[in-house]
Amino acid sequence: MTDIPNREWYANLSQERGVAFRCPFATVQSCPRYYQSLSLLGKAGSTKIPEAEDERLLKNWKSSDLWPRTDEQATSLFGTPDNPSIYCNFCPEVTFERFGYFASGLTKYGDEIDSDFAHQRLEKDGTPPGHPLWSWSSCTAQHFTACSIYSVLSHRSASPQAKAEPWWRKYLAEIVVAVVIAIVGIIAKVFFG
Repeated sequence: MTDIPNREWYANLSQERGVAFRCPFATVQSCPRYYQSLSLLGKAGSTKIPEAEDERLLKNWKSSDLWPRTDEQATSLFGTPDNPSIYCNFCPEVTFERFGYFASGLTKYGDEIDSDFAHQRLEKDGTPPGHPLWSWSSCTAQHFTACSIYSVLSHRSASPQAKAEPWWRKYLAEIVVAVVIAIVGIIAKVFFG
């Protein structure tokens, strides 16, 4: 990774792609990945979502078609409960707020020996001090537009009329024809028979 997935990197990508600077769905109510990322960080030493609210959100999202159906799709932590070493499928908005990098995945160095060796290599290569490899053995940079859930959410929000359209509108022509035929039938019966 040559780019540093920081605020400037994110802003440049947003401008190039013609989108908002930050993800418009980055709330626990709007995005299951954002919710799951924030909830899991509460188990990794960050401030927790209040228990009742977390349970309500979990129940809501688990019934959604956007909730991950496999472990590979889920936002996950690996390592010891009090000190996770791998953050997988995280919302880049959440990782930025917590760690300072817009990333979907972060992996800690295995131990101090690995970290020291990496730091020697980074120093030799002239890697800038703000680069994530000074703190993480890997960092999977991600802009929100590359998120699979963003794709679905943005498609759905682009056509709110289709979602909010009443059921009968799809069948309006058939309904009108049926009503006209019924009225003509009643009139014919009254006058002719």
